[in-house]
Amino acid sequence: MLRLLYVRIILIAALSLMSVPLAALLGDLIPPGLADRIGAAAVDPILATLATSMLAVTTFSLTVMTGAHRAAWAQWGPRTHVILKDDTATHSILAVFVGAYLFAMSGMVLRRTPIFGEQESVALFAMTLLVIALIVVSIIRWIAHLEDLGSFGETLAQVERRVAVSLRTLAQTPCYGANALTEGADLPAGGQPVRAPRAGYVQQIFTGMLQELAQQAETQVYVAVSVGDYVQEGQDLARFNTGNLDEEVAKAALRAFAVEGARTFVQDPLFGLSVLGDMACRALSPGINDPSTAITVIDRLSSLLLLAGAEPEGDGPTYDRVWLRPLPPEALFAETFDRIARDGAGNIEVQLAVQRALAAILTRGDGELAQAARRSAARSLARGIAGLSAAEDRDRLERVSRGS
Repeated sequence: MLRLLYVRIILIAALSLMSVPLAALLGDLIPPGLADRIGAAAVDPILATLATSMLAVTTFSLTVMTGAHRAAWAQWGPRTHVILKDDTATHSILAVFVGAYLFAMSGMVLRRTPIFGEQESVALFAMTLLVIALIVVSIIRWIAHLEDLGSFGETLAQVERRVAVSLRTLAQTPCYGANALTEGADLPAGGQPVRAPRAGYVQQIFTGMLQELAQQAETQVYVAVSVGDYVQEGQDLARFNTGNLDEEVAKAALRAFAVEGARTFVQDPLFGLSVLGDMACRALSPGINDPSTAITVIDRLSSLLLLAGAEPEGDGPTYDRVWLRPLPPEALFAETFDRIARDGAGNIEVQLAVQRALAAILTRGDGELAQAARRSAARSLARGIAGLSAAEDRDRLERVSRGS
């Protein structure tokens, strides 16, 4: 919720509207002599200036924000817009500007009422000075933030941070604490299904909630979908291994699945990796033709995928009554290196970068991750051999592949 723009604006706006009556309550703390020295009318022109300027600043900032979003959408891929929408720094700055505007407007209105006498107006003056200080800090932050807003480096760094969190979390708690459903295993026949209330993407699966419901019903629950899957209305999301499930438990089970119209980064590392893959593939498109950008993404991907091979925490599943399909390592490479190797098949620099990155994963990783990296390297090599027109480039790629 805190990553939604309007949530921060509403919170700061409510705080702003509360601060003006608070100034009236603090009026008794102001010495009468200070009120005579400052003057009650001193705050009026300041509030008028704040109201006018903050409205203009807010409108201008919104224009800059939407322009940056459109530029990132066009330059780095449509789904990079999702990460920019979650930019909490921009949200906080805009919320301060809107809050200052509302503070000034409400102060101007209440100054014309009997609530504000001489001492209360001085308290409002002091509160206004605090608001001005907050505005100055926000403007400085906004100027510094605008230097990188929507740029490749900042967008890549934000996506990388979000993907790193989701990959590290999934590696430390495989299947999000549930038991792993082996590949190809079918769900138990019969039982009580939990069906999707609407069509959309599975954003999150709350395994802790499913564990509580399974304990309440004294049964097990088998999850039929994975985070990131698109489901249709009425499609099975999970199945309780009992044929007599309480109606309240069945309704509560629906709240354990967040099904919405778009994917998110929270529990879906494949979504973040596909966004990075989009950025690299778009850079390799004929209209942009920027292999250096693609190579930068490749280098970052090699470090990110190594996070998927981290040792899990704990001795076993936390939620022993819940069963969930694990994320196959092959999917990590299909969304990233396989796509980049396909679109950069005719570029020797990109192909060499892919082989070196996969070699780094193969060297430092182990188990299924290393084997998946080896298979991806073989696929990428085949694409490179088929796509490179010069025999010298093909020989060079083979030498690098063998050496790696």
